[in-house]
Amino acid sequence: MSEAAARGMAAIGAVVSAGVAISPRTFLRPFGIPAEEITGAGALGWRLFAARTGYLSARALTGDEPARESFLPVQLLDQGIFWHAFATRSVPRRASALAAATSGAIIALDSIRRRTP
Repeated sequence: MSEAAARGMAAIGAVVSAGVAISPRTFLRPFGIPAEEITGAGALGWRLFAARTGYLSARALTGDEPARESFLPVQLLDQGIFWHAFATRSVPRRASALAAATSGAIIALDSIRRRTP
């Protein structure tokens, strides 16, 4: 189960990364962020997020243990950002809540990975 959980959390990260990197305007629409609100600077920021998460996910999918260990601290920091965005409404609340839920799924899988030998 530990390996399945590790692959699951990395797969979620990889899918999010690919979607945001390829087309932030299209990928973020279901999160409640209209395409016209994604400016050039905003798209760059989202793509930087995608690069970080994509690199970490790719390393984790190859079995790199330090990459797998990095998921929890990175996701906890992301949770802070997502809930701050929710509170300040810097993005639509739906977007920050869905991002927090996605991050929460990764945290749950990482918790399973850490508890299972």
